[in-house]
Amino acid sequence: MAPGALAARAGGARLSVCVPARDEAAVIDRLLASLDAQDLDGLEVIVVDDRSADGTGDIARRHQCRVIEGTEPPEGWLGKNWALKQAVDAATGEVLLFVDADTWHAPGACRSVLATMERLEVDVLVVLGGQRVESWAERLVQPFFWSLLLSLFDPSRAEDPRYPDDAMGNGQFAAFRREAYLRAGGHEAVRDRIVEDVALVREVKRRGGRYAVRVGPAVTATHMYRGLGQLWRGFKKNAAVVDPDRKGLSVGLTAAALVLVFQAELWPWAVLLLDLAVLAVNELPHLAGFNPVNEVAMTARAWLSPGAWAAVNLMAAGQLAAIFAGRFLVYHHLCDARSDVLLSRHPLVYLLQPLGALVGMAAMLASLLTQLRGATEWKGRRVRARSL
Repeated sequence: MAPGALAARAGGARLSVCVPARDEAAVIDRLLASLDAQDLDGLEVIVVDDRSADGTGDIARRHQCRVIEGTEPPEGWLGKNWALKQAVDAATGEVLLFVDADTWHAPGACRSVLATMERLEVDVLVVLGGQRVESWAERLVQPFFWSLLLSLFDPSRAEDPRYPDDAMGNGQFAAFRREAYLRAGGHEAVRDRIVEDVALVREVKRRGGRYAVRVGPAVTATHMYRGLGQLWRGFKKNAAVVDPDRKGLSVGLTAAALVLVFQAELWPWAVLLLDLAVLAVNELPHLAGFNPVNEVAMTARAWLSPGAWAAVNLMAAGQLAAIFAGRFLVYHHLCDARSDVLLSRHPLVYLLQPLGALVGMAAMLASLLTQLRGATEWKGRRVRARSL
């Protein structure tokens, strides 16, 4: 979807952009400047200053938007979900566009959203925008999570109303027709969900709403986390599949996810490591038994016939090619337009792929342990929520 690819008319629907903002002084100016530049008449922008302590609200008031002083979330509500409910309560638009404060948008983005929703005749439009990644931690770990999400995503099922649980949300940029949003219960229906964007889309689909997802790096972009510290804190908040009231199920699902991730991301490298260990032992016999990898390698070769080991290597090579292809698509479609280099052509992002997977898996485990202990902290608030 491109900003210039518009229908003959935008449908006349008034669009309300809803922005939750807690301590977003570093990024809110860029977002609101991009919304000031939109070419859509009657656009309404509502910013909920969610008890910020860094002057976020003062910066927002310099722009063409309405700033609401947010209140503390009631018991059972997460801060972002409560802020968005306050924004919706104040909004007048027929279509509600939820965007994160760390996003920015092309001048035709809002008009394009209305035109695309009208053309597709949908109640929900989710746009996967460009992902700016600067540090090497960002370049390796964020594509890991995007690859993981997209590998579990079937667009044909997602846009089929018979499969309400097959849908991808994106809190960075998602538009809802107000009628469908309210019919699904709005943010109140997902008030304690840490991944509220996915939960809300699924609620809309369960109640007959029509859904579509498009890739649009030319329409919208974001810079989620800056450096390893922010990235670690962000993913530790919501990387695991957790329901604090069902700890056994949470542990089981997260353990299964970690096993699947290892199989999908790391086992081809393990086979390669074993091959190198066997080669080293064969070429340098005095290294035999020098380290545990050699011992594992020799044991594996003893268990498997030469033909079976060749088959294992062939499967590993095929899967490694699939991993690289998946990474290429993520870098090419989501990252390249927003990066200083063309990451899809950078050999290091492929050679260092296991590091991104290992950090991602560690974040999943840390997320599980933190949530099971009661809650994690995010932007000065204790977060106890569920993703199931």
